[in-house]
Amino acid sequence: MKKILVSLFFSVILLAGGLIPSVSHASSESVEEEKIVLQQLEAFDKIDQEIKSNTMEIQADKGVKDGDVTVMAGTYPTRKGVILVTKDGKYGSLVGHAGIIYSSTSTVESFPSGGVGTYSNNWTKYSTVYGVTTRGTTATQDANVANRAYSHRGKAYNWDFTNINTTSKFYCSQLVYEGYKTITGLNLNQGGGIVFPIDLVQSSHTYTIYSK
Repeated sequence: MKKILVSLFFSVILLAGGLIPSVSHASSESVEEEKIVLQQLEAFDKIDQEIKSNTMEIQADKGVKDGDVTVMAGTYPTRKGVILVTKDGKYGSLVGHAGIIYSSTSTVESFPSGGVGTYSNNWTKYSTVYGVTTRGTTATQDANVANRAYSHRGKAYNWDFTNINTTSKFYCSQLVYEGYKTITGLNLNQGGGIVFPIDLVQSSHTYTIYSK
């Protein structure tokens, strides 16, 4: 009974936000999607608890340019190539959203409404934000990943979340994943299969430099 009430609660919240269409009947596919959504929410909650309890440390960024003094931990990121993730909202079975910083004032992201494009770097509009960067890469490599994402502007949104290897269309976290895998060889797909926004935070190849 508790699980049903939790499911109904999330459905009402998401419907109220206009993020998912209303359905009049349950199916095995919708039940599986609901399970995937709840798993992601639980993973985000675990990350939040680890940050609050200092089990997960918010670390200093690697710097604006190679060799520069590192940016203070917990500062909102503006460096090119830093990954941004929020758990706010939902698109199909994806919880939240992901993008990559292109400049101090702009990001590259992919939305269902317009596909891949550039947007304002003002993620503080979201109630939750995680800024993460990759281990073992330089700021220059990270910037090249942002350039790779930028080169995909104008491409359509990829609703086939399992097709992570296509370069003709992209969903948000797949766009970031493809850039880092192509440019640096790092695989940020923590769980395999669909690349969820939470994977970019949980990956063993990334560490958190900002959280809100």
